[in-house]
Amino acid sequence: MTRPTVAALAAGLAVVFAASGCTAADVHQDYTDTEVLATMEAFVAESIAVLDAFPGFHSRNVSLEDCLYGVDRNESLEGHDTVHLTYEFPEASWEDPTVRETYPEILADHWEALGHEVEVDRNDAGEISHVNAVRDDGIGIYLTLLGKVLIETSLGGGAQCTEIGDGEFTIPEPTGGVLPENDRFTDNGPRDST
Repeated sequence: MTRPTVAALAAGLAVVFAASGCTAADVHQDYTDTEVLATMEAFVAESIAVLDAFPGFHSRNVSLEDCLYGVDRNESLEGHDTVHLTYEFPEASWEDPTVRETYPEILADHWEALGHEVEVDRNDAGEISHVNAVRDDGIGIYLTLLGKVLIETSLGGGAQCTEIGDGEFTIPEPTGGVLPENDRFTDNGPRDST
């Protein structure tokens, strides 16, 4: 009779633990939630600074979510949350060739020149539908050109959690000319109960 190797036992235990939902939360150690939002805001501001004739943004949405993990993402890590930041271009600019064709190329080149990991997705017609850049610190920025035109930022594609910072959640002023009535904050995270 042959005995299972240590590697086979470890692989079997990994499958059992994954099936039972014992996966750990993906926690980013370098930022609190307030710090990561400020860093993401600065990344957006620096990115749009290279765009000629930038039309401004119509709206911004800052969103806090629970730090979810587990096989079904139904477990929440206390004292942690995730931060998402979304800017929407004005509807009048969605079909503008400068916004839809020129800006994606400029941003892809700019982010690549900064040393970020850049990915460009094109549709069947060869038009850019997404430009994604991820920095060394894990912050990603995503230009989406589908019906709407959006710039979104998050940590680790939105799955990475950060520690809840001390004090109130501080939201910097929006960049790109967003009017107060179009500036939204959604708190679906644990902060309102801390």
